[in-house]
Amino acid sequence: MRVPRGFALVACTCVVSLAAHSGEAPEAELKTAAVAAFKSGLAFVVKQGDVRLEAGVGNLSPVPNATLGSLWIAPNDTGASLDEVVAHHYKVSAPQNLTMLADVLLANAGKMVTIVDNNQKEYTGEIVGFRQAEKPGADSAAPPNPSAEMLYSNALPVAPQPHAQPEFLLLKSEGKLLALYFHNIARVILPADPMLQQTQEEERKALRFKIKGVTGHANLTMGYLEHGLGWTPSYLVSLQDDKTAQITMQAVLVDDAEDLKNTDLFFVVGVPNFTYANVPSPMALQQSLLEFMQAASRKDDMNARYSNAIAGQMTIGGVIGGLDEAAAPSFAGTTEELQGAQEEDLFLYSRKDVTLARGERATYNVFSETVNFEHIYEWNLEDQPRVDGFGNPQNNLNSGSDRSTKENIWHTLRLKNTTKFPWTSAPTMVISGTKPLSQDTLPYTPKGATSSLKLTVATDIRASHEENEVERQQNVQRRHNYNYDQVTVEGTLTIKNYKSKDVRLSIADRVRGTVESQSDNGKAGKLAEAIAVDNPLTRLTWEVSLKAGEEKIIKYRYKVWLRV
Repeated sequence: MRVPRGFALVACTCVVSLAAHSGEAPEAELKTAAVAAFKSGLAFVVKQGDVRLEAGVGNLSPVPNATLGSLWIAPNDTGASLDEVVAHHYKVSAPQNLTMLADVLLANAGKMVTIVDNNQKEYTGEIVGFRQAEKPGADSAAPPNPSAEMLYSNALPVAPQPHAQPEFLLLKSEGKLLALYFHNIARVILPADPMLQQTQEEERKALRFKIKGVTGHANLTMGYLEHGLGWTPSYLVSLQDDKTAQITMQAVLVDDAEDLKNTDLFFVVGVPNFTYANVPSPMALQQSLLEFMQAASRKDDMNARYSNAIAGQMTIGGVIGGLDEAAAPSFAGTTEELQGAQEEDLFLYSRKDVTLARGERATYNVFSETVNFEHIYEWNLEDQPRVDGFGNPQNNLNSGSDRSTKENIWHTLRLKNTTKFPWTSAPTMVISGTKPLSQDTLPYTPKGATSSLKLTVATDIRASHEENEVERQQNVQRRHNYNYDQVTVEGTLTIKNYKSKDVRLSIADRVRGTVESQSDNGKAGKLAEAIAVDNPLTRLTWEVSLKAGEEKIIKYRYKVWLRV
């Protein structure tokens, strides 16, 4: 499917014309040719097809539930141009099945029926109509009056209020008019030819469009954003040995929006920006003008950003337009690999010929490849700094304080993405053969990057963390005539490997201050923040190896300014 060159440049008007078209143009429904589905449940839908015209005018139905600024229509015929699009209501008459007993009885007024009440007593007679409950204040003991205004008969075929149960069924039997309590009816024996359907008017919505340059028919492309069609990813990591694993990505498509038939589907990876995704388009005929203005006013600086929203939709049109040039799927193992394409900061997995009805869900394997990994044990300390960037105390800085942490050491897999695709953030199941090992979240991982996936808490590796004051220079005038103490802190990390095999351990901590030294080839990196702070926030990291049964002590020192 290829979107026409002019598609991203032609906008349908958001103003509903006040002049009704005098002729009845033939109604058409375009085929859904392509869908770009986002994980947020938002989708960009592209439809194409030939429509019949009468004097250059045609109708499209149904009207899509498009979001603000995302509905676009363009003719594909040479020399054709879109002149006008009008969203309008119209009515059609269609037979409806009668499902309520009261509706069935009313539709068969004038016919002979047999009524059986809860006491198994039978009444045979001609249906006259219904009498509703007495109005408040009326004498409920008074006998029903067949001539009352609430009587509905064959001569006055006014249906009761929807789903409102009538009080009495009026039945003419042996020259008498019987009023039977409706709620006492146990069953009804209908005549041989009962009326079980009734013609009712149904209101529908359509887009009436006018095209210049063509008369009898036109080929159109329509695109829009809508809610209710999205996807969710998941991964399966199957460990092959101690160094390789097979990673398989699966996409679950959820369709609560519309039927898809032989549609090109694109699973989008990335963080899209659709500012007006929660504001319905006026062309969807879902809101009054007042309701639309109230919804639109909730967006900050709507008028200032409206032109940017238009430009954003043009970009999406270009994205969909270029995807048809992707090559045919290849195979990896027993999993059919979907084709992928990069579009600016988004990545799209593509699958052709998807057929899915509204309300259905489907699962598709995206790719399956073998990647390298290594076993890493990670210890991420989450101690809160005791001073802020300007030396204000956050808690006690007494020497000798024990900072033994409650954080666990995790056994993790460090996976390198050597596939052709980025890995989107998703739930990931890890197995070894048929044994489940863990499930966690694999973070977004670009091609060529490395990510860690938690397996389990490493109970056979014990660790403790302690910090002590080892030196203090008091009452140093430093900033705005305030005095500070310069405190030197020494930290100690003690780790022991109780396993029967060697392990690699990755350690990360953060301190508020200027790092002076680290043992065991530790690295320090200042985190981004205000330049003028006295105590920069610094991240400390180590990568160490521990032999079976080995204990290691890691030390570091840093200076911190403490306002007094």
